[in-house]
Amino acid sequence: MRVLCVLPFSFFILLSCVAYKPVVIIHGVWDIRFSLNFLANQIREEHPGTEVHIIDILHGWESLAPLWYQVKSFYSHILPIMNTSVDGIILIGYSQGGIISRGIVESMDHNITDFIVLSSPLAGQYGDDFLRLIFPQYIKETAYEVFYSRVGQRISVANYWNDPHHQRLYYKYSDYLPYLNNEKKQYYREEYRQNFMKLRNLVLIGGPDDGVITPWQSSHFGYYDKEENVTEMRDQLFYRYDLFGLRTLDKAGKIKIYEVPGVYHTDWHHNISVIKNCILPWLD
Repeated sequence: MRVLCVLPFSFFILLSCVAYKPVVIIHGVWDIRFSLNFLANQIREEHPGTEVHIIDILHGWESLAPLWYQVKSFYSHILPIMNTSVDGIILIGYSQGGIISRGIVESMDHNITDFIVLSSPLAGQYGDDFLRLIFPQYIKETAYEVFYSRVGQRISVANYWNDPHHQRLYYKYSDYLPYLNNEKKQYYREEYRQNFMKLRNLVLIGGPDDGVITPWQSSHFGYYDKEENVTEMRDQLFYRYDLFGLRTLDKAGKIKIYEVPGVYHTDWHHNISVIKNCILPWLD
């Protein structure tokens, strides 16, 4: 929000002042404390006076907790910030934090005006490089045997593991991503769609050299078909049928997509160019 401030001096002087919305940042899986401080400090430096809140919960092993639990936990910490922000807040989600943030946007009452998603598996995840970071004993071809079970769904990663070769099991057992996508007719939630469409801007950031999010196009709502060819966002069924409002936002010009080459997954929130060109322009 931009406002004009009139300051009383010996002569009335009209000065231009800028008041920025509070920014809330949610970390990714396996993240440690302080890992997002660089991003927060860059925002404060470029936009002096901005309140930047890094939600300091569920680090390390705790980041593997089920995602609905994490959605509620992060929301409880964000709610007081929203309640004191008349003009709304800006939410940034990094990696797993992006899909947690998406759960907050869709399932909770909020005044989030702009949602910035930094390299997140928004349409799911299916890749060995990602698995080896957390579960080195698994490979993508067999992970479904563990993840697609009631016990496996107690692990955050399993909640958005989207195996293109075992879709029947994915829809049967996954208790997070198919619900966010409103793909299960018997559990369709119109409020998810309405909450998502509150957004003024949805900013999607990812790139081909990410090395962790697989396919990397998942950060732009693209995903594998059963032959592991990538189907882009506008050809996804959840987009074509507007199941959670993605098409509506797109048709209104509210989706901004950044494809940035040369950035590895753990470098997104430390990359000055990404911060200045893809994030800062949307923090007003």
